[in-house]
Amino acid sequence: MALAFTVIMPRPANALCEWCVKGVVEAELQAWVTDIQGGTYWRLTRFVRSEMTGEKIWLISILWEDNILPAMMLMADQLTAVAMQQMQIIGTFMDAKHQLETQQVLQKIAARTHKDYQPSIGLCEFGTLMKSMAMTDRKVDVTAVLMAQHSQDRQLGAVNTASALGEDSDKESRIKQFREQFCQRFDNNDGLNILCDWDQDGVPGPIIGGQNPDRRNKDIDFVRTLDKPWTVHVDMLYPSLREVLTDDEEEVFALASNLYGHELFIRPPARSLQALPNQRITNMQKTYMDIRSVVAKRAVAENSFNAIVGLKSNGAESVPDYLIAMLQELGLPYDVATQMSGGALPSYYSQMEVLTKKVYQKPDFYTNLYDTPANVDRKEVAMQAVGLMQKFDIFKSYLRNEASLSVLLEMEVVTLQNEVENEINQMTGEKD
Repeated sequence: MALAFTVIMPRPANALCEWCVKGVVEAELQAWVTDIQGGTYWRLTRFVRSEMTGEKIWLISILWEDNILPAMMLMADQLTAVAMQQMQIIGTFMDAKHQLETQQVLQKIAARTHKDYQPSIGLCEFGTLMKSMAMTDRKVDVTAVLMAQHSQDRQLGAVNTASALGEDSDKESRIKQFREQFCQRFDNNDGLNILCDWDQDGVPGPIIGGQNPDRRNKDIDFVRTLDKPWTVHVDMLYPSLREVLTDDEEEVFALASNLYGHELFIRPPARSLQALPNQRITNMQKTYMDIRSVVAKRAVAENSFNAIVGLKSNGAESVPDYLIAMLQELGLPYDVATQMSGGALPSYYSQMEVLTKKVYQKPDFYTNLYDTPANVDRKEVAMQAVGLMQKFDIFKSYLRNEASLSVLLEMEVVTLQNEVENEINQMTGEKD
């Protein structure tokens, strides 16, 4: 049996009332739009607006102003406080960094200072040995000047000198001194035997000359008297404190008298030097001026001798013990070191001998160079200072040499000048 199925197709909602479409539309328009008071549209609109206004009030006043904004302000305050605290921590770190770096620099400086300013025995030796150089150098100049003055007074016959009464009194004094102090009876093939054996009255007697063998012939022996010793006991700065001359002073004066001005000029009497009425200068006055010219030129030559005496004369009282100890370290016995240095008053020459030569002969000088760089530099500066002192002494020696050469040249020029003057006088008929 066949079954029949009927399919019911859906139809629009208004299919049954297509005839009322117009009515529905009019009703909808009236209910949703046109009815301001009771229309659904306006009710929905008012409700939505009311809900939106309430939402805005809740969102702004309650959620934002009462909750989120205070929380964010507190969060901002917290973040600001934490940020400031972090900056303070960073600043503390920076302060600590700079403080530690500063401490490190100061510690480095302190360590370098402790290293550089360690006392050095080798450097102290220079300072100790140079302690009295200024005073000793001054005494050198004073001694040289007074030696020159003594020689000038002797040659010109000044008061209170052995030559005050003339050439004969000078020779008698020197011969007496020679017989009593420097005579060597075996010289000249025993030719001085008679001279040395005579007493002061001219009567043969016991030996009165050369009682001390070390002083024999020292009035003519430059090496033993002045060249060999480092210090000669000559003190011109305080001569009034002593009643008699020392042996070295007596020997130096005797040597100077034999080397310079051995033959004194015969001095003219005072009456012959008086000026004549109608003559500008007399022959005797001219001769006396020539004598003084010779004395002046001789003083230039004697200046080198006086300078050597000054260099080897007694120095200042400050460094003898250190000087002797320095020589003892070189292996010299105490007596020899004392004799070489000059005893209690070492001369400028002896101090310079140690500073410029002997101090470098010590093995300790080179082992002490294993020292801090600063001390080595200081030693180098001290060596340069001593070298400058030595160069200046050499320079002064050159000046004295040039002065002597200038005088020699002047004497040659004087000879030529006299020849030219004689030729001119012969041509003009004038007399000398």
